[in-house]
Amino acid sequence: MRKTSCLFAISMLLALVAASGSCGHRAPRVEGNYVYEHGWNYDISEGHIDVHETGTMDFFQDGTALDSARQVYSVTLSDGGKVKWVFNYISPSRWRVEGEDFYFAGEEDSFRMELIETFTEGSDEQAELAARIIKSVSGGIGRETKFHLAELSRDELVWSYTYPDGHTDTWEFRRR
Repeated sequence: MRKTSCLFAISMLLALVAASGSCGHRAPRVEGNYVYEHGWNYDISEGHIDVHETGTMDFFQDGTALDSARQVYSVTLSDGGKVKWVFNYISPSRWRVEGEDFYFAGEEDSFRMELIETFTEGSDEQAELAARIIKSVSGGIGRETKFHLAELSRDELVWSYTYPDGHTDTWEFRRR
Protein backbone atom coordinates (compact mmCIF):
# COMPACT_ATOMS: atom_id res chain seq x y z
CA MET A 1 0.00 0.00 0.00
CA ARG A 2 2.78 2.39 0.88
CA LYS A 3 4.61 1.70 -2.41
CA THR A 4 1.44 2.50 -4.37
CA SER A 5 0.96 5.82 -2.51
CA CYS A 6 4.57 6.78 -3.15
CA LEU A 7 4.29 5.96 -6.88
CA PHE A 8 1.02 7.88 -7.05
CA ALA A 9 2.62 10.93 -5.40
CA ILE A 10 5.61 10.82 -7.75
CA SER A 11 3.38 10.48 -10.83
CA MET A 12 1.24 13.42 -9.65
CA LEU A 13 4.37 15.53 -9.10
CA LEU A 14 5.66 14.69 -12.58
CA ALA A 15 2.26 15.55 -14.09
CA LEU A 16 2.27 18.92 -12.33
CA VAL A 17 5.79 19.70 -13.52
CA ALA A 18 4.90 18.72 -17.09
CA ALA A 19 1.74 20.84 -17.03
CA SER A 20 3.57 23.93 -15.75
CA GLY A 21 6.51 23.69 -18.16
CA SER A 22 9.91 22.20 -17.74
CA CYS A 23 10.88 22.23 -14.10
CA GLY A 24 8.78 25.29 -13.32
CA HIS A 25 10.43 27.56 -15.93
CA ARG A 26 7.91 29.55 -17.94
CA ALA A 27 8.50 30.57 -21.53
CA PRO A 28 9.09 34.31 -22.01
CA ARG A 29 6.00 36.31 -22.86
CA VAL A 30 5.67 39.09 -25.42
CA GLU A 31 3.72 41.38 -23.10
CA GLY A 32 5.72 44.30 -21.74
CA ASN A 33 7.38 47.62 -22.53
CA TYR A 34 10.26 47.73 -25.02
CA VAL A 35 12.56 50.33 -26.55
CA TYR A 36 13.90 50.13 -30.07
CA GLU A 37 15.85 51.85 -32.83
CA HIS A 38 15.36 50.99 -36.44
CA GLY A 39 16.36 52.33 -39.84
CA TRP A 40 15.52 51.70 -43.46
CA ASN A 41 15.76 53.45 -46.81
CA TYR A 42 14.05 53.47 -50.15
CA ASP A 43 13.93 55.29 -53.46
CA ILE A 44 11.07 57.38 -54.80
CA SER A 45 10.76 59.30 -58.06
CA GLU A 46 11.86 62.50 -56.27
CA GLY A 47 15.02 60.96 -54.82
CA HIS A 48 16.25 58.76 -51.95
CA ILE A 49 14.85 58.53 -48.41
CA ASP A 50 16.73 57.35 -45.31
CA VAL A 51 14.59 56.83 -42.21
CA HIS A 52 15.72 56.37 -38.63
CA GLU A 53 13.35 55.89 -35.73
CA THR A 54 13.65 55.56 -31.97
CA GLY A 55 10.64 54.48 -30.04
CA THR A 56 8.83 52.43 -27.50
CA MET A 57 6.56 49.47 -28.03
CA ASP A 58 4.06 48.39 -25.41
CA PHE A 59 2.48 44.95 -25.89
CA PHE A 60 -0.60 44.24 -23.77
CA GLN A 61 -2.08 40.90 -22.75
CA ASP A 62 -5.33 41.55 -24.64
CA GLY A 63 -3.50 41.51 -28.00
CA THR A 64 -3.24 45.27 -28.37
CA ALA A 65 -0.06 47.31 -28.58
CA LEU A 66 1.10 50.91 -28.73
CA ASP A 67 4.00 51.83 -31.02
CA SER A 68 5.30 55.36 -30.35
CA ALA A 69 8.31 56.69 -32.25
CA ARG A 70 10.25 59.71 -33.34
CA GLN A 71 10.94 59.18 -37.03
CA VAL A 72 13.56 61.21 -38.89
CA TYR A 73 13.27 61.21 -42.68
CA SER A 74 16.37 62.47 -44.51
CA VAL A 75 15.62 63.00 -48.18
CA THR A 76 18.16 63.52 -50.92
CA LEU A 77 16.22 64.93 -53.84
CA SER A 78 17.03 64.09 -57.46
CA ASP A 79 17.88 67.75 -58.10
CA GLY A 80 20.57 67.60 -55.38
CA GLY A 81 18.51 69.29 -52.68
CA LYS A 82 18.15 67.87 -49.20
CA VAL A 83 15.39 68.05 -46.66
CA LYS A 84 14.99 66.48 -43.23
CA TRP A 85 11.70 65.97 -41.45
CA VAL A 86 10.89 64.75 -37.96
CA PHE A 87 7.58 62.96 -37.50
CA ASN A 88 5.75 61.95 -34.33
CA TYR A 89 4.48 58.42 -35.03
CA ILE A 90 1.74 56.96 -32.80
CA SER A 91 0.26 53.63 -33.80
CA PRO A 92 -2.22 51.80 -31.57
CA SER A 93 -2.00 48.26 -32.92
CA ARG A 94 -2.98 44.64 -32.52
CA TRP A 95 -0.75 41.58 -32.42
CA ARG A 96 -0.77 37.80 -32.12
CA VAL A 97 1.74 34.98 -32.17
CA GLU A 98 1.28 31.62 -33.86
CA GLY A 99 4.35 29.44 -33.42
CA GLU A 100 7.24 31.39 -34.96
CA ASP A 101 4.93 33.79 -36.81
CA PHE A 102 4.27 37.22 -35.30
CA TYR A 103 1.28 39.04 -36.80
CA PHE A 104 1.08 42.81 -36.38
CA ALA A 105 -1.20 45.57 -37.70
CA GLY A 106 -1.91 49.17 -36.81
CA GLU A 107 -5.37 50.48 -36.04
CA GLU A 108 -6.30 52.83 -38.90
CA ASP A 109 -8.88 54.80 -36.91
CA SER A 110 -6.46 55.94 -34.21
CA PHE A 111 -3.13 56.04 -36.10
CA ARG A 112 -1.31 59.40 -36.12
CA MET A 113 1.78 60.56 -37.96
CA GLU A 114 2.44 64.26 -37.52
CA LEU A 115 5.17 66.42 -39.01
CA ILE A 116 6.71 68.18 -36.01
CA GLU A 117 9.91 69.67 -37.39
CA THR A 118 11.53 70.56 -40.71
CA PHE A 119 15.30 71.14 -40.78
CA THR A 120 15.50 72.66 -44.24
CA GLU A 121 13.65 75.62 -45.69
CA GLY A 122 11.50 73.78 -48.14
CA SER A 123 9.37 74.53 -51.12
CA ASP A 124 5.68 73.82 -51.48
CA GLU A 125 6.70 70.71 -53.44
CA GLN A 126 8.66 69.41 -50.43
CA ALA A 127 5.69 70.06 -48.13
CA GLU A 128 3.53 68.06 -50.53
CA LEU A 129 6.06 65.21 -50.40
CA ALA A 130 5.91 65.14 -46.57
CA ALA A 131 2.10 64.99 -46.79
CA ARG A 132 2.35 62.15 -49.35
CA ILE A 133 4.63 60.19 -47.01
CA ILE A 134 2.10 60.52 -44.19
CA LYS A 135 -0.73 59.47 -46.52
CA SER A 136 1.25 56.48 -47.80
CA VAL A 137 2.15 55.22 -44.31
CA SER A 138 -1.42 55.79 -43.08
CA GLY A 139 -2.86 53.92 -46.05
CA GLY A 140 -1.05 50.68 -45.24
CA ILE A 141 -1.07 50.81 -41.44
CA GLY A 142 -4.10 48.53 -41.02
CA ARG A 143 -2.70 45.70 -43.16
CA GLU A 144 -1.73 42.73 -41.01
CA THR A 145 1.91 41.81 -41.62
CA LYS A 146 3.39 38.41 -40.82
CA PHE A 147 6.84 38.66 -39.27
CA HIS A 148 9.17 35.84 -38.32
CA LEU A 149 9.62 35.68 -34.54
CA ALA A 150 13.40 35.31 -34.48
CA GLU A 151 13.89 35.61 -30.71
CA LEU A 152 11.85 36.06 -27.57
CA SER A 153 13.73 36.11 -24.31
CA ARG A 154 13.36 37.75 -20.93
CA ASP A 155 15.16 40.85 -22.26
CA GLU A 156 14.57 40.91 -25.99
CA LEU A 157 12.04 40.49 -28.77
CA VAL A 158 13.36 40.22 -32.33
CA TRP A 159 11.24 39.88 -35.43
CA SER A 160 12.11 39.97 -39.11
CA TYR A 161 10.35 40.44 -42.40
CA THR A 162 11.46 39.28 -45.84
CA TYR A 163 10.29 41.59 -48.62
CA PRO A 164 9.16 40.36 -52.04
CA ASP A 165 12.52 41.46 -53.50
CA GLY A 166 14.25 39.00 -51.13
CA HIS A 167 15.92 41.37 -48.64
CA THR A 168 15.19 40.89 -44.95
CA ASP A 169 14.74 43.60 -42.35
CA THR A 170 15.06 42.94 -38.61
CA TRP A 171 13.63 44.83 -35.63
CA GLU A 172 15.19 44.40 -32.19
CA PHE A 173 13.18 45.42 -29.14
CA ARG A 174 14.82 45.59 -25.69
CA ARG A 175 12.56 45.07 -22.70
CA ARG A 176 12.60 47.90 -20.17
